[in-house]
Amino acid sequence: MNTVTEVVKVWGVRTEFPEHKLGKFLDEVECVYYNIPAEHRASAEIDFEPYFDCVGETYPQVRITYERPESQEEANSRADEDRKGWMEQLEQARSRVTYCEAQLNDLPVKRRI
Repeated sequence: MNTVTEVVKVWGVRTEFPEHKLGKFLDEVECVYYNIPAEHRASAEIDFEPYFDCVGETYPQVRITYERPESQEEANSRADEDRKGWMEQLEQARSRVTYCEAQLNDLPVKRRI
């Protein structure tokens, strides 16, 4: 079964910055941790990945995430999207084959002397 990464909290330029006092920050992290469903807390992670904006600037960012099993509805939706993508790829390939065959048919036939 596939897993889904749930983002629980983000601190950074696009949201709020974390507390500067360590004790207050740890209290906030603890609060976020206990809002994660108990059965998924073991998978909780904190990362310090930078946020990149559209002009190439980077900003500090802190995220707390956890993993959970994908629901059947999510699996069905993902499969539908995958199927749609592969059908589009197949249609593009068929169009390319049709085009290539037309190009080959338009070439002059080689005659023997």
